[in-house]
Amino acid sequence: MRRIAAVMVAVCALSSAAQNDPFSLGKAAMQRGDAETAVGFFEKAVAQQPNNAQYHYWLGAAYGTQAQDANVFSQARLAGKTKAEFERAVALDPNLMDARMGLIDYYTIAPAIMGGSQEKAIQQANEIRKRDVILGHRAMARIYLRDKKTDLARNEWLTAVKETPNSGKAHTSLAGFYLNVDKNNAAAWTEAETATKVDPTYMPGWFRLGQVAASSGTNLARGEEVLKKYLTYKPEEGEPSLGDAHYSLGMIYEKQGRKAEAKASYQTAQKFFPKSKPIAEALKRVS
Repeated sequence: MRRIAAVMVAVCALSSAAQNDPFSLGKAAMQRGDAETAVGFFEKAVAQQPNNAQYHYWLGAAYGTQAQDANVFSQARLAGKTKAEFERAVALDPNLMDARMGLIDYYTIAPAIMGGSQEKAIQQANEIRKRDVILGHRAMARIYLRDKKTDLARNEWLTAVKETPNSGKAHTSLAGFYLNVDKNNAAAWTEAETATKVDPTYMPGWFRLGQVAASSGTNLARGEEVLKKYLTYKPEEGEPSLGDAHYSLGMIYEKQGRKAEAKASYQTAQKFFPKSKPIAEALKRVS
């Protein structure tokens, strides 16, 4: 019944036109963590429009997600499909950065016998850099992190900030590295604050500031303020979702001892991510 309820929430959120669109239905399935269902919808979308690069990219992403929970034999088959779909997406649209980043993930994770290749990953990063400098630094940082070269990864983001000092995106990304990799909350806060100052219109900067407050347990009132600001915004694809913001806001409420408000925020976040273990655990703590 919970699974059916989650499906209904996602479907009801779609427009009437989108409810008949396999691509929209596939994305909704991915959002709720149902890769198997998503694959079916995306395969139908690709069959309808075989030259649509976005459809191939999302089908590859669904195959890759499905592979994570598959047995070893199915993983090999799904991995091959993932790679093929990403490659097809790039062939159809060389400027589709998500597909190139997907290939980087594949090349840096897959063993050589399945097509993994550091050289090919770097080639993709170089192609990305030609089109988007900041995203090029992100691509190289990802490659270095997979290779456990943390200093080189950090330097990519430091260079991105140096090259584009007025970019909210660059400062926000460096803040994310400090928060999630270095576990340096003070540096993360400084960079996130800088992001909101150099470009107040870049909304993910406000989210990052709230996320740092939630994770560190400091500046909680300010964190609550900026997360509520973010919740008035409609995120674009690739930006932190409103579910992410509700989860971080729940963390702030929990750390302030406001359990009822924390529970409400976590419950809202769970509607976005029904299968999230951290959210389920958070709800247990405040219930």
